[in-house]
Amino acid sequence: MVAMQLIGGGGEPVGTLHAGADEIIVEAEQYARDNTMSKRRCFPLILRQHVEAAGCTISDGDLADAVDKLEGVRGGDRPGAIQLRVKPGQTGGTGKEQGQKMSAKMSHASRFFEAERVYPNAEARAWYDRLVGIDDHKKRLLLELELLLYPDRLVAWSRKHHGKEIRACQIMATRAPLVLLEGDVGCGKTVLAETIGDALTELAGGKVHLLKINTQVRGTGMVGEMTDLIVQAFTQAENRAEALKGQPLLLLLDEADALAAKRVDQHMHHEDKAGMNTLLQRIDGLRLGGRRIAVMFITNRPDALDPAVRRRAALRLTFRRPDDEQRAELFRQSVPEVELSAKHLRELVTATGAEAQKKFGATFTWSDITDRLVPSAMRDAYAARRALTVADLVQHAREMEPTPLMQEGDNNGR
Repeated sequence: MVAMQLIGGGGEPVGTLHAGADEIIVEAEQYARDNTMSKRRCFPLILRQHVEAAGCTISDGDLADAVDKLEGVRGGDRPGAIQLRVKPGQTGGTGKEQGQKMSAKMSHASRFFEAERVYPNAEARAWYDRLVGIDDHKKRLLLELELLLYPDRLVAWSRKHHGKEIRACQIMATRAPLVLLEGDVGCGKTVLAETIGDALTELAGGKVHLLKINTQVRGTGMVGEMTDLIVQAFTQAENRAEALKGQPLLLLLDEADALAAKRVDQHMHHEDKAGMNTLLQRIDGLRLGGRRIAVMFITNRPDALDPAVRRRAALRLTFRRPDDEQRAELFRQSVPEVELSAKHLRELVTATGAEAQKKFGATFTWSDITDRLVPSAMRDAYAARRALTVADLVQHAREMEPTPLMQEGDNNGR
C-alpha cells in the first residue's frame, strides 16, 4: 500500500493519513461517478477532506502536487509513500465528523465484491467432495494455484533436483496469475471455483480467502465507466491481498465473457475496448509486488473471450457434460441409500444419455441430475409419504428435459 505521509513546513513528520493512496483513488473515482462530477475535480476534493480529517490544512499548490502523484499511482507508479506538505490546524468540521464521512464513502466503494469467503469451511468442503467425476480438474487446479501463489516452492524444487534455479522457473514466474474455467453449463465450473479454497488450505497451511466480483463492475454503459470500475475493483483486491500478509487471495469472476469480450467485435464501443485493455494491464500487474493473489475466470462461452485473455491463462480447464460412466457414478453418489442394481443404473444412464439426446437434442448436465432430477423424485416420494424408489428416479429421468446446449449469445447457467 502507498502510504500518505504528512510533513510539516520544516520537513518534520506530522503523521500519516488513515487511507492509503489506492484507497483515496478508489474513493475519488466513485465519488465522481455518484455525483456526476469529473475526476479532475474529485481528486483534490477527496484528498483535502482526508487531510482535514487528520486535523491539518494544505495549500492549493501542495494539493496540486499531491494530486499529480496520485495520478501517477493510478497510472501504475508504486512509490514507497507520498509526502504531503501540510500545516497543523483543523478546518471544515471536526476530525471525527470528517472521518465518519470518509468511512461511509469507503464502505460504499466496497460494492464491487460479494462478502469475502474464508476457508477452511465445512460447507464448502461438503460441496467440493460432492463434485464427482472431475477429479482430474480438481488436481490440476490445485496444482496450478499452488504454483501461482507459491513460486518460491518451485524454486526450492529446482534447487533440490537441479542444483540451481533453472531458467524455466523464471518463465513460470512471469506468467499471469490467471486460470480459465470454461465449457458447458451446469458442469461444475462455478461450484469448483467457489470451493477450491477449502482444499487449498491444506497446501497453504492456513486460511485462504476468496473475493467474488459482482456484476456492478461491468457498469451501466456510461463512457469510460468500465475502465474506472475495473481499476477500483482490482485496487481494492490488491489492497486486501497486502493486508492478508501472505494468506492467499482468490479473485473470482463468473460470466467473464461479459467483461472480457473480444475487442475485434465491431459493436464494442471504443471505451469498452479501453476497459478490456485496462483489465489485461491489471491482471499483468498482479505478478508484481509479491502478493499471493490468483484470478479465476469462468465462462460458458470461451470463444467470446478476447484472445489476449486466453493466451494469458496459466491454465485452461474445459468442462463437459458427464459421460455414461460419470453419470452412473453421480447417481451412486447422490442416492447411496437407494439400492441401484446394474440394471437400474443402465436405465438411468440411458434415459439421461442416449434417450435424452434423441428426444431433446442434449444429454443431462451434472446439475440437471443433482439439482433437478433427484429433487423432483424426492418431492414425489415425500408427497406420497413413502420411501424414495428407483422407479421415481427412472420416471423423472425419462420425462425431464435436460438443459439445452449453449447457443451463441446465451449467457446463463453455471
